[in-house]
Amino acid sequence: MLRCDLHVHTNFSFDSSATMEEYAARAVELGLQAVCFTDHIDINPRRDTFRDFPFDRRIRCFERVKSLFGDKVLLLQGYEMGEPHLHPKETAFLRSLHPDMIIGSVHDPEVLDGISDRREYERAYDRVVRDMVRDGDFDVLGHADGLRKWHDDYREDLPFLCDTLALCASRGIVPEINTSSMRRAGTPPMPGLDAIARYISAGGKYVCVNSDAHTVRQLYEFPDIAAQLPRGARQCLFVQGRLLESM
Repeated sequence: MLRCDLHVHTNFSFDSSATMEEYAARAVELGLQAVCFTDHIDINPRRDTFRDFPFDRRIRCFERVKSLFGDKVLLLQGYEMGEPHLHPKETAFLRSLHPDMIIGSVHDPEVLDGISDRREYERAYDRVVRDMVRDGDFDVLGHADGLRKWHDDYREDLPFLCDTLALCASRGIVPEINTSSMRRAGTPPMPGLDAIARYISAGGKYVCVNSDAHTVRQLYEFPDIAAQLPRGARQCLFVQGRLLESM
């Protein structure tokens, strides 16, 4: 079982104040094998973090922290790109920086504006996730049913979700099991393990178990999930864009 967390936000994200150095120190305390810093890149009318993102400064910070902790834990650099299929030029720029991995996530795309009915919004969100998997250039699918994180009454369309995960399998995209929703008691991860079991049945193989941490305390917050993976599911990580099953 890999002990790693590949979805971690630092103070280079708009919604975190935790530093790479603090995460690295905590990862060593926890005995983690790898951590990937995946700060937000979002481009929509409400938030554009791409335009002024300090790419060079972040790389320098990463290299400094790696020089301090790199002999104790594998530190990786990535990005969480919102709706990469809608922003191919910006996604191509991220690829040109040679990150270890890119997470593709649906956050707040303009195409969902104006939908007031909750169930209609949920199904439209699901369609954007599917379109992103079909057309986007990224490595890991972030929180496939992410609305679960914010809405207690979210109703999952399990067959549609499973079709999306099967599309991941055909495109070589790895779904993450995002445990951030579990911070609300009684809420399963995103997606749930039943959906992951169907993904495996549809020919999928690899998964990542990630915390989506925004504070150091949240790093690798629910370690037991990795031990509950359905039969046939294999954890993986990405190094220099290449999928690896083991360290």
